[in-house]
Amino acid sequence: MSENQVEEKKGWSWLGFFFAPYYYAGYGDLQKGVILAVIYGIPMLGLLAGIYGGLKAKQELPIKQQPFIWKNVGIAAVVNIMIFTSIQLILA
Repeated sequence: MSENQVEEKKGWSWLGFFFAPYYYAGYGDLQKGVILAVIYGIPMLGLLAGIYGGLKAKQELPIKQQPFIWKNVGIAAVVNIMIFTSIQLILA
């Protein structure tokens, strides 16, 4: 394979499935991480975000090519908790 050709990353990502919002945010795509965190906070829709992360994380993220940004994970986690808590209060 020449230097100009980039190997396409494919396959399922278990980390992307279980931790989609945090995985995306940590690898620098904070906007998509926050969107996935909002979806994760809505009961029954979190599974869809997980499936998306499992299918697309290896293709879309620079895994092991750039440092993981833990601060962004915290931001996504706060958004996720706020959405989940808000929905639980509304449904209660």
